[in-house]
Amino acid sequence: MSVAESERYALRLINTMDRAKPEDIGKEMGFSAEYVAILCRPLWKKGYLRGTAVTGYEITPQGEKFLLSLKDI
Repeated sequence: MSVAESERYALRLINTMDRAKPEDIGKEMGFSAEYVAILCRPLWKKGYLRGTAVTGYEITPQGEKFLLSLKDI
């Protein structure tokens, strides 16, 4: 499964936040909240995130495992 660089960056940011709302992620990335919601959708579908754009996102154990695998690259 391919994950775009911007998706990896969003995942890393969400990992450092408690419950990350698209507005907060967008401020860090320089994107709109709407774009962040679109960016997070594939991560949610892959099981790396849970939550919604309304409630905020948090990383799943599967997402944490994926991030750890990136450090080996």
